[in-house]
Amino acid sequence: MSESANDLSNTSIEQKESSCTNTSCCPPPQSPLTRAAPKIGRNDPCVCGNG
Repeated sequence: MSESANDLSNTSIEQKESSCTNTSCCPPPQSPLTRAAPKIGRNDPCVCGNG
């Protein structure tokens, strides 16, 4: 394996993604999803009133 190919194989995914400038193959990162209301826990009563 050539030295340049070896360098690429040792590069982390984050570094490869940050170097991508083509937006058709690498869309910009999205902001995290935020909820309007708190998530219902597994021990909370059902919102439909069924139990």
